Amino acid sequence: ATAAGTAPAAPPGRLLRRRRALRRFAAAMHAVHPVRDGWQTWLGDDTLVCRCEEVTAGEVRAAVDELGATDPRTVKLLSRAGMGWCQGRVCGYATACLTASATGSAPDLRGVSERPIAAPISLGRLAGDAGHTGQQ
Repeated sequence: ATAAGTAPAAPPGRLLRRRRALRRFAAAMHAVHPVRDGWQTWLGDDTLVCRCEEVTAGEVRAAVDELGATDPRTVKLLSRAGMGWCQGRVCGYATACLTASATGSAPDLRGVSERPIAAPISLGRLAGDAGHTGQQ
């Protein structure tokens, strides 16, 4: 929209505050409704982990065991888990936990939850023309 000359929907600072508030809510929900221990033992290699990209638990484990992934982000790149429509919002937690189990480490959710806030800019500004508004 900004490339067409309209203003961004919200300033990045406001978006960062909103994201922090939503993460606090998510943490509260997780504290009240935690995922029970042992859930990974219920997953077969054919269990779907990422619905968007149809990635199975076996494929996530293979990314670690056979391809050498050591963190959720690398598993994402090698297996496509978290690269679909939801961008890991649904499968990110499971992918991070399966990766941690396969590597013998603690789950690291930063790789699947920390994304930069994108603030669109006009093509004119991108080209260095401060006076260009994007409209002809």
